Amino acid sequence: MPPVMARFRPWRIVRSAPAAVWVITLLFTAVLTSWSVMMPQYHAPDEPNHVDAVMRLVEGRGWPHPGHATVTNGGVGAIMSAPYGSAQQPRDLSAGPFTAARAPDRDERPSWQTLEKRRNPPGDVQQLVQHPPLYYWVNAVILEAIPDGGTHLRWDEIIGILRLVSVAMVAPLPLLAWAGAHRLSDGNRVAGICAALVPLAIPELSHIGSSVNNDNLLVLTAGLATVAIVYVLRGDTSLRTAAWTGAFLGLALMTKSLAIVLVPMAVLAYLVAWSRARRDARRLRRAAGASTTSATSSTAAAVGGTSRTRGAGGGLTGLGGTSNGAAGGGEDEGNSPFRLADVGPAGPSAAALRVPWRPVALGGAIMLALGGWWWVVNVVRWGAFQPETPGFPLGQYLGDDWGAYTELLINGTILRWWGSFGWFEVNLTTVPVRTGTALVITFFALALIRARSGRIRVDLLFLLWVTWGLFGLMTLQSAKNFDKYLHVSGISGRYLYAGLASLAIGVGMGAATTGRYLSRLMPLLFLAGAVTMQVWSVMMVFPRFWRPAGGDLGDAWTDMAAWSPWPESALVTMAVAVCVLAVATLGVCLWVLVVGDGERRPPRRGRRAVRAAGPQPGGLPRADADPPARTRLDPPTHASSGDRPGQLRKAPLGSGRPRRREAGARRDASRGTGGSADLRPIASLGGGTATDPAE
Repeated sequence: MPPVMARFRPWRIVRSAPAAVWVITLLFTAVLTSWSVMMPQYHAPDEPNHVDAVMRLVEGRGWPHPGHATVTNGGVGAIMSAPYGSAQQPRDLSAGPFTAARAPDRDERPSWQTLEKRRNPPGDVQQLVQHPPLYYWVNAVILEAIPDGGTHLRWDEIIGILRLVSVAMVAPLPLLAWAGAHRLSDGNRVAGICAALVPLAIPELSHIGSSVNNDNLLVLTAGLATVAIVYVLRGDTSLRTAAWTGAFLGLALMTKSLAIVLVPMAVLAYLVAWSRARRDARRLRRAAGASTTSATSSTAAAVGGTSRTRGAGGGLTGLGGTSNGAAGGGEDEGNSPFRLADVGPAGPSAAALRVPWRPVALGGAIMLALGGWWWVVNVVRWGAFQPETPGFPLGQYLGDDWGAYTELLINGTILRWWGSFGWFEVNLTTVPVRTGTALVITFFALALIRARSGRIRVDLLFLLWVTWGLFGLMTLQSAKNFDKYLHVSGISGRYLYAGLASLAIGVGMGAATTGRYLSRLMPLLFLAGAVTMQVWSVMMVFPRFWRPAGGDLGDAWTDMAAWSPWPESALVTMAVAVCVLAVATLGVCLWVLVVGDGERRPPRRGRRAVRAAGPQPGGLPRADADPPARTRLDPPTHASSGDRPGQLRKAPLGSGRPRRREAGARRDASRGTGGSADLRPIASLGGGTATDPAE
């Protein structure tokens, strides 16, 4: 198992990710790439306007205020050329099927520059200029960097490239889910693997993540911010982590207004970490005071303190260890949060544990510099956090029926979170949607109920806040519009995808709490569920858009290949890659079934000692901690009033332990692996220094 690092170091996390997680990430990338070809061009929510917004920057048109922009002439021409509408009404949405007979040869498809010179009908309102331009600027830079790129590319090439850019933005999501679950569970293998598999089980994410949409950059930046905040909650309040957190939040805010829900989460995470440090400091001072009563109690406190320090996930280490669930066994001095390495045996002073205003101020400054300023300017200049777009269609008319609005809000959001493809043209049936929703709720509830400490429960509630905060913000905006115009708009499941990383972490944590043996099956069951959802969705979407009347799936493949911007050999490569990587992922799940969750549990006769030492405050059992029962193999030690403070004296030779076991225990103790076999004292009666190797 990779080590659990107490400090947030993105490149170290990437390098430490196991091969199993990389296989899952590659499979997810291959699935996204396949969806980018399977969906007809412009059959994704607002995709024509997203592409047009990118090309607006490529052409140097700038980013005007909402209400002062319309779809460009080239954008209108691309809509009329794409398989969007029918041959008679090319600007009106059509559900297909789109046949190869209508598809022009690739060499005959016009470039964007050519479309700009044609006489096309006037464009509709371009509402996307109400968003910050980061997503569109990144795409414009990539198009300009391609030799003979930009407006010289064919319209279908532009859409295909922009879809692949979105794929690259969403592809790291399994890796981010694993990183968060790995840290929060202290290295539990099942939690990390299951969290990485969750994105594969959401077909709508595969659809949106492979289309041109600014939600995809928000998924990436929000996921990065979520992992950084997990490390803050576990005790990393260093300035470097604050800088990373502020940068991710700033980039998310420069992508979409929904990222605002992450700001209070980050600030509160620092306050919670500070509060935990203060409680741990008081606990350490009390323990240090109790250890001065006698040499015997000092020795007992050293043995028990080492076990609690090196095995518990939520307590404070002996001088210089980790706190708040940091893995203390395999970490060096540079990984200890709260900078406790330089404090005395009584614990950190009150000055050392003051309110962490420095990291909050640094992160806030970076956040404002990278993206927060956009919204400040909106409020100051336009008097609104996000100005409305005059002339934009109001949406579906419901009349003054709040019951119908509520039903659409709840059921529509859930359906569009799991699978409502195209412009809500193809919808998943009720069975997979309700089953998937019930399983997500169940596993997250298991993570909350079976967490072994209140701190882990609080951390999980932090993660749950992202989804609920996004849902609340979406509800507030749509309800205001409905109350004003009696039309409903702005309700979609993709608006909650910024919380996917946090939701996947919680679901993975819940899967790891299902028991020692059942948890081994969880990755296999998660993969089976993901494959079922993907196949179910593909069998609904693929024939709907491509199979001609009276044709078969082979005809549908021919039609899809004819409209694709890439040659048919590329499509075959994508399909083969999905199959090969799916088999490799199956091998990964079977491997977890054999080896388990990576935890080293104590033998049955030693479990009483583990229970006596108290529960693990870090939630799930630590993957890198040696079993406390190993203390039974250590030679007995005795402390008397004649011993020097903090010194342990060996028992007489006739104490009855085999010499082989004594040698093994001494060898384990000399390694300093973080288990309770290390019986060296933490502090002496006379205020001596700690000898724990983590100091």
